[in-house]
Amino acid sequence: MPRLSDLTNDDEREEEEHPDAPAKPIVVDDDAADDEPTRASPFILVSAAGQTDKGQKRKNNEDSYVVVDEHGLFVVADGMGGYAGGEIASALTVEVIEKAFKAQTFEGPAYENVPRRGSELARSIQMANKAVFEKAAGDPMLKGMGTTVVAARFSLNKQRLYLGHVGDSRCYRLREGKLEQITTDHTMAALGFTGPAFAHRLNRAVGTQPSVEIDLIIGRPRPDDAYLLCSDGLSKMVPDEELRQILVATKHPQQAIDQLITRANEKGGHDNITAILVCVKKPAEYIRSLREAPPAEQAN
Repeated sequence: MPRLSDLTNDDEREEEEHPDAPAKPIVVDDDAADDEPTRASPFILVSAAGQTDKGQKRKNNEDSYVVVDEHGLFVVADGMGGYAGGEIASALTVEVIEKAFKAQTFEGPAYENVPRRGSELARSIQMANKAVFEKAAGDPMLKGMGTTVVAARFSLNKQRLYLGHVGDSRCYRLREGKLEQITTDHTMAALGFTGPAFAHRLNRAVGTQPSVEIDLIIGRPRPDDAYLLCSDGLSKMVPDEELRQILVATKHPQQAIDQLITRANEKGGHDNITAILVCVKKPAEYIRSLREAPPAEQAN
């Protein structure tokens, strides 16, 4: 992988020092570190579908998601905490991130070590972290609430993906028939701890501290890639190979999402299930796919 110093770029990195926890850049495609001129017309276009389901065992749905087509923004959050705390934390997180992009207002100084578009995504997650932390601090019943987040921002005119990640919600990439998890779970198991009562616990979450370290993954989407963002209610119930088979065999994002959620429920549906599937196309292929898409499918 390229060195972080190779991340020179378009986006004219802003130089202020950030007072909060860092945004840690992770480059998943070698050529994603190279500068790419911003074109007047897009290199790629994306179509997406998202859905959430309570599952078979839980009384409430503590997952939230949002699809913001006009900004190429897709977010999944999986909340935790008693007295509806998880539900509040995840909903507040996606709401704050969505509002930041729609208003194009990103609080706090920029992260100087990542491209501007990635810095804006990381700043929106820090805004959400602050909102959740302050809400929990103001209500004893919500003490300790928090949420995971995986948020994808596609820059269509630069052919770039910026992916902000905290917790154990995941992003998978399907490329040339191969499925790869491109996020790393922030769990105690990932740090080497074992044991059923401890290994699955998060070591990082949005809203549990005044600021949060964010993995900022930078990639170069290719035509025919598919990106699956999901809560662990999907990834823990459906093995990776089965995820891959469904994604390869299914033509449209909404149909794939329906099948994935159905399969997780068939396997027990032990947790809330949320997923967004983003499919990348060449502009001409994208236009052709619109003619064939199911009516309910969302597109950007």
